[in-house]
Amino acid sequence: MKKLLFTSLFINLSFGFIQCNMDVVGHINLPEIYNTRASDITGFYQDEREFAVVGLKESIAAVIIDITDPSNPFEVGQIDGSPSWPSGWRDIKYWNRHIYVSSDATTFPNTDGIIIVSVDNPDNPIQVNAITDFSRNHNIHIDSDGYLYAVGTYEEEHDIWIYELTDHPSNPLLVGTWDGEYIHDLEVHNNKLYGAAIYSGNFYIIDVTYKYFPQTLVQFYTGGGGPSTHDCAVTYDENYLITADEVGGGHIKIWDISNYNNINLVSEYMPSNYGSSHNVYIRPETNLVIISYFALGTRILDISIPENPIEVGFYDTSGDNNGTFDGNWGTYAYLPSGYIISSDRDNGLYILDSPLTNASLEWNECIDDPLCNTNLGDVNGDGLINILDVVQVANYVLGISTPSYECATDFNQDEQVNILDLVLITNYILTPNSTS
Repeated sequence: MKKLLFTSLFINLSFGFIQCNMDVVGHINLPEIYNTRASDITGFYQDEREFAVVGLKESIAAVIIDITDPSNPFEVGQIDGSPSWPSGWRDIKYWNRHIYVSSDATTFPNTDGIIIVSVDNPDNPIQVNAITDFSRNHNIHIDSDGYLYAVGTYEEEHDIWIYELTDHPSNPLLVGTWDGEYIHDLEVHNNKLYGAAIYSGNFYIIDVTYKYFPQTLVQFYTGGGGPSTHDCAVTYDENYLITADEVGGGHIKIWDISNYNNINLVSEYMPSNYGSSHNVYIRPETNLVIISYFALGTRILDISIPENPIEVGFYDTSGDNNGTFDGNWGTYAYLPSGYIISSDRDNGLYILDSPLTNASLEWNECIDDPLCNTNLGDVNGDGLINILDVVQVANYVLGISTPSYECATDFNQDEQVNILDLVLITNYILTPNSTS
């Protein structure tokens, strides 16, 4: 009997693998409860409790969930939005016992602005103010020094608005702006702003040391065209930038930015030509990139070697909702406990276990193609291992062509594809009851 190789991946028969090295420990189906879709997510730790905050589309802008016991999450409060102008796009951030919720409602006038909510008592959230300098904005970011950056303000006066929160988190002070082009999402690290310009396919690196006078250091075209470059995250040594394209077939690209005069694409990651990436994050003090990948769920990359990113974990939250922009909208990767929390547009909040929180799990390479895990050697995907596969492997070894399933060519799993694999596959075919 021919041996089949299996990994620890779990299978959803309606779509494919649903998890690898991760598991769900808590879940609340907020869209079902509120009869509306979810959007972005943030988390925070306060007074020895952990919380998730999930955006909603209708007049409830967001809900606050206590996840201190991840297996027993429960709602503690709501943040109200405008009942007249619900927004399907909410971005949410936390700073110093306050939550900030943006609104990108496409119906005017948008009366929400950026809602500011005091969670000094998280069980009794109170709206204390709003930023209303613009009618709508798509995303916000708060850096480690307590400055809030608002982007995606469309035809407003400025493309980036910078507010100081440090002395007055409930009453932000506008301290600077930047004008260039529409920025869709951003990250700020070490006084540098990394911005994704989705409509042009550019990313920007902007020096924001002096908040009142931001200086553009880099404008770089990723080659993706528009719309494409949706989000970005920088490694903590600032040598590499990871961009996420939001478009059918959109995927992750890793750029060497160590020399601004010689920026290079060093690798790409696409788990499937299906779906689209959305948001990308880096877990502090690790080489882990955490991705919200719409219909492909939450994906984890190890970029210890940026030129060779390896998928080491995933959990598919989307179920049967497999449209390009269905599924996992956002992920929060910074809770002290290590739990990763994700927001699925149709299935709500997921609290995810991983090697960060569970010693019985390990980060190891995931191969999410059923063929590659069950039948090494079947490189043409016809369910058989025969001379047709030998021909494809031979052509691959000789550099003539790439087989249909390249991942099934390394028959002896020595991380090389060479004449030895050809010999072993041939022996496998000729020897009855052989095993690999």
